[in-house]
Order: sequence, then C-alpha cells, then structure tokens
Amino acid sequence: MTGVIFSAHGNFASGLYSGLKLIAGEMENIKIVDFLEGDGNDGLDKKLSEALESLKSYNNIIILTDLAGGTPFNRSVLLTQDIKNVRVLSGTNFQMLYTAAFDPTDDINELTKNIIDAGKEGISLFELKESSSDNSDDGI
Repeated sequence: MTGVIFSAHGNFASGLYSGLKLIAGEMENIKIVDFLEGDGNDGLDKKLSEALESLKSYNNIIILTDLAGGTPFNRSVLLTQDIKNVRVLSGTNFQMLYTAAFDPTDDINELTKNIIDAGKEGISLFELKESSSDNSDDGI
C-alpha cells in the first residue's frame, strides 16, 4: 500500500477525505494537511514534514494537492524534490484520492499514471438526450 498525503487550501482536503471515510472508514495510509489562513509557508512545511515522517514506512508516497502552482503544491515539491519515492500531483478530485488510497500498484510511475487517469475518467457531463423518433401518431 502507498502512503498518501492530501494537502489543499482551506478545508478542501479534510472535506474530500470525509467522503472517503464514509465509504471506507478511517485509513492509516492517508494524512490530511489543510492549508489554513495564518499557516504561512513555515506552518505548512511543518505539517507536510510531519505527514511525510509518519508515512516513511511506506515504499511510495503520493502527495495530492488541489492547484498546480498553489502553495500546497509548491511547498510539497520543494520539500520532496530530492526524494525518489515521492510524487506530487495537482487537480485532485475524489476519484484520484480513492485510487491513491486503494491502488495496489508498487511501481510509483505506473501508480501516478493510474491516479491521473482515474481523475480524468471521473470527469463527465450529464446530458439529457431527446428521443429521435416521432411518436405523434400513436399518442405517446
């Protein structure tokens, strides 16, 4: 199993994780790092470092963030750029978090691809299709 850190602005990370807990219960391999008002870079770095330390027994660590170029993403990249078994992703949605939590893939590059693919596949648009047949003659 892979260690997962989810860090995002405000309570987005803890909010999305609450949905995962509803389905799967509390998960030891997931650490949530909310970036709250007043945290600043130092506060966020401390939280991220503590989360990384708590997951050091895992072969791989995936850090999910909300926004590429945002503070959680940037600080995660800076803290882990020299660690080979860590990847930082942005644009997290529920499918990405779920896949990161449960995908058994050991190869971190393949796992990263699986997470990104799951996130993309989870995006869809509902469209109501109109019937192409004209049923005016039979009253239906």
